[in-house]
Amino acid sequence: MRETWFLFRHFWRADWNAQHGVAGLVLFAVATVYAVYQVVQGRPEPETWNAMAWVILLFTAFNGVTRGMEEDRPEVLAYLRTTVQPVHYMTARMLHNTVTLAGLACLVVALMGLLLGWSQLEGPRLWGFVCGMVLTSISLGCTLTLIALIASRAGAGFGMTAVLGLPLVLPTVLVSTTLGDELMRGVLVADTWHNFAFLGVLAMGSATLGLVLFPYLWRAS
Repeated sequence: MRETWFLFRHFWRADWNAQHGVAGLVLFAVATVYAVYQVVQGRPEPETWNAMAWVILLFTAFNGVTRGMEEDRPEVLAYLRTTVQPVHYMTARMLHNTVTLAGLACLVVALMGLLLGWSQLEGPRLWGFVCGMVLTSISLGCTLTLIALIASRAGAGFGMTAVLGLPLVLPTVLVSTTLGDELMRGVLVADTWHNFAFLGVLAMGSATLGLVLFPYLWRAS
């Protein structure tokens, strides 16, 4: 646990100091929401608001997780393989990416609410939507972390991550958009519990899959 926490803090410091780190992702999310605001020029329909929120989160996730870090360099990885357990490394990377995406998801919802209005989201439905965004961020973060590391070891980048990642994140996207659509139509949060359960299962499944498969990739690289 101590090793995981140390790596998590190290990834955060490296990300904040990087030229295209967290600040770049925040700028990307803000610019995307503002571009949508300029195109819509008003209050969009609830279905449009819901779709745009999830599309922005999805593109932010791919853009964020596929960023290269100092630890992806061959000489750094060669050193880490002799000092770090693969499970601790993978756990720290997934935690770093999921926390980053969850924060960006909350930022996207806040900006869309301020610029485009809150549509049908108010009270418990708003918090339910935010909770769905966070669960989706966890699932996307865990899945794309594994795919990005596989692509990095293969010498590929965003293209390979997109090709391998899109089919794997499709179930999460479908459940997420269904949840948002039901909340937009005024369905009570308690009546959408099955969508939250599905997202929770997908998030736990993605994390488990990454922790099980990554040690084999770690030893093979």
